[in-house]
Amino acid sequence: MTLTLDNRFQNKESSLTQALRQIQQLDSKIQELEQQHQDYVQKQQNLIGAIAEICVSPMQEIQALRILIYRGEADCRQYLRSVLVKQSQATKMTIERMEKPTSTKRAKNRGFLQNSKE
Repeated sequence: MTLTLDNRFQNKESSLTQALRQIQQLDSKIQELEQQHQDYVQKQQNLIGAIAEICVSPMQEIQALRILIYRGEADCRQYLRSVLVKQSQATKMTIERMEKPTSTKRAKNRGFLQNSKE
């Protein structure tokens, strides 16, 4: 009879020990997931700040946020890079346009001055 009680006690103890071990493993996994979530939220917040800085129109901001929500961080970063490239190209074209008329005017003025000397 005591042997049966001892076996039952040991079985209960081992099942409690297993349950405690599983609880500890689950706690560990929960902490890991919480850290991953905090990292994810921090990246999202940083990206939202970048969206506000890079995008020049509300439509670009909306598009960037949609991409962030539906396709993720990597695609959003890629979109923001493409926006920066387009802005850089637009700036170059604007500068070229501003310089072109000046050089064309100079050439016309030189032509006019040379024609007037003759």
